[in-house]
Amino acid sequence: MDDTKPRLPAPPQDDQPLGTPEEFHQLMTDLAADHAPRRFAIYEEYGDRVDGRIYAWGLAFEDHAWLGADDRSFTGRFANAQNAVRILARTGRQLRLTWIDQPSAAYVTDQPVPPPRNEGHWRRRRS
Repeated sequence: MDDTKPRLPAPPQDDQPLGTPEEFHQLMTDLAADHAPRRFAIYEEYGDRVDGRIYAWGLAFEDHAWLGADDRSFTGRFANAQNAVRILARTGRQLRLTWIDQPSAAYVTDQPVPPPRNEGHWRRRRS
């Protein structure tokens, strides 16, 4: 059995609605806002701030990050955004991380961030 797949919670057994339709909608809206992924970009710097470009765009979830190159040449899943930069910079490029969104409540924790389970993996797209 593959333990890496998230398991959906069991539906409530009593089948009672959670509030009015408006209250339920607000509950789901708050849930989405609290757990929304953070957007980030990785930019490439040329020379000593001579020029630059957006190298890739990403979404950081609570337990991983998805990344896609701006030119659609690759996509990847990484343990987090910082690992994506570290791994992709091994090519010799000057890559930097910039956050577009502020962290939501889901990212605020008193617990230390666990070390990544893997270095990440990426896949080249075929044309």
